Amino acid sequence: MDAMVEQDVCSGTTIRLGFRFSARASHGACLVGNGRDGFRLEAWSFRERHADMWLLPTTSIEPLHTHLVPIEDGRVVLIRYGRGIREVAVASPAGERPLETVDSPALRALPSRDPATLVWLVAAHREDHSVIHQVSADDMRVQPVLDVPGQLSGGWWLNEAGDLLAANQVLSGKRRIVILDLRHGTVTPLPEQAGGVLLTSPRRGEILVAARNSDGIGLGRVSPSDTRVRFFRALDRLTGTVLPLTLDPEGRRLALRVAQGAVSRLLIYDVATDTVTEVPCPPGVIRDAGWSETGLRVLFSSPATPAAVVRITEPFERRQAEGSATFCGHDARLEQFDGPAGPVEAVVYGEDWRRSRHVLVALHGGPEAAWELTFEPVFQRLADAGITIVAPNQRGSTGYGAAHRDAIKGCWGGPDLADIRHLLATLLRERRHPGCRIPMLFGVSYGAFLALLAAAADPTGWSRCVAVAPFVSGAALYTDGPASVRSLLDRLGGRAEIDDDLGPRDLLRLAPRITAPVLLVHGERDEVIPVAHSRLLARRLGAAGRRAAALFRYQEIPHAGHDPFVGPQGSALVEDVVAFLLTPPRLVHPRAAVAGSVR
Repeated sequence: MDAMVEQDVCSGTTIRLGFRFSARASHGACLVGNGRDGFRLEAWSFRERHADMWLLPTTSIEPLHTHLVPIEDGRVVLIRYGRGIREVAVASPAGERPLETVDSPALRALPSRDPATLVWLVAAHREDHSVIHQVSADDMRVQPVLDVPGQLSGGWWLNEAGDLLAANQVLSGKRRIVILDLRHGTVTPLPEQAGGVLLTSPRRGEILVAARNSDGIGLGRVSPSDTRVRFFRALDRLTGTVLPLTLDPEGRRLALRVAQGAVSRLLIYDVATDTVTEVPCPPGVIRDAGWSETGLRVLFSSPATPAAVVRITEPFERRQAEGSATFCGHDARLEQFDGPAGPVEAVVYGEDWRRSRHVLVALHGGPEAAWELTFEPVFQRLADAGITIVAPNQRGSTGYGAAHRDAIKGCWGGPDLADIRHLLATLLRERRHPGCRIPMLFGVSYGAFLALLAAAADPTGWSRCVAVAPFVSGAALYTDGPASVRSLLDRLGGRAEIDDDLGPRDLLRLAPRITAPVLLVHGERDEVIPVAHSRLLARRLGAAGRRAAALFRYQEIPHAGHDPFVGPQGSALVEDVVAFLLTPPRLVHPRAAVAGSVR
């Protein structure tokens, strides 16, 4: 990768969240924090060979409830999410100015290419009704300009003037592309076979689409005047999950991310020649990209370095790097473990897990998610403390094909739990080094649910368990979870009961089986999994004779959301987790756990 990191992002524990590029990719914005004092708003301006950055004053920043849209003049529009209410404001060096409060369950902002328009707002008011609002750059007036039937997703500009928009419309259960003329107030649908919009080229007036072809789904291009899909044949030969990131200003080259397992690659596709060039990158993950007149920039992260904006220079080949991200911490590696149904890949931080005194199995949320070879602040601190982290992508994880991903449909805590139990057997069998302690568990959200299931399934196999924002059961979560979670449960069969020796995956029923000390953590304002689930679990674990602080602790984090590690109390929480995990264990590697506990 011939790349220039736009800033040393590794001073201390500087972390950037939610980075976004402006409509022409000449500016950017993100939230920046150090893990101790909360997050602040940071604006970026990209020049030929470097970037300028500055902090913008705001009234408040909540990372999980703030949406950013950078403007071409350096200002940033913020949307703050409340219960059904969306507050819109604009931040500049002079301060923050409120613009509008919108009563809408879903409000999005689209970057503007037109200097006379600060930003465009897309508000969903009912299932069959969306309104596009224009925010004037001069007087900040917010006015509706177009009423569109159905729900709109996405929104990409089809001309340089920035008044012709391509979006995906869902109406009466059907999905199609629509062309929205914001100047004349018209809506023009394209044929359904044109697929769905992914990106656009304003200069060429073309739409990049995902549409059905003879092999399934392919990437191609259409235009409002020619709706025949011209497929990019070279992309059909790629393996992995392909995600288009951005087109160059001329619309002739396409930057793509190809994810395979826990890592991703950066490819450049030439539309005219139907050829693909890979940009050499170190192992890590590419998040987003913007392609301006001054070049291509990508958001890149590796295990040892937080997300950095990297400038890719041409030709797209490996040369002397103009700059590099400072090494910030512990690196990680990928290892494969045998599973009951095939290999399971894991991201491993720290010493060799066979010899390390402390080993922690970390389980991701989702469940449609995966650990990636990227920067994880919590893992960095655990590795600092001498804990080796094994973060498996068990069945149910994404990035390893449909069969692996779909294995837990209708059986949450079935095949994935079997993989974790098999991993435990491997760890106990191979960790024969003197002083090795029994493995520990850590999980967040669905991973916390799975971690507690694992602790119940093999009580003597685990020495400690940290569960952050767990739910009691799929059925209970369906009763009091938000609509988005209920939809996920329906789609993945999360309420189905499993009939095996362990029985239904209800943690209230299984809690008495858990003998390992448990640290239970939940954010008071968790908007995904209600805090009531952990309160019920805390009472159940306490009733099971685990009242001593050495055996059980419940921490409810005031004002925190679904991820309590993000926010002003996150740093202290990480230290609490480290202290809990390093408390002297009850046992040192009992052979009985190998022989009798794990199946």
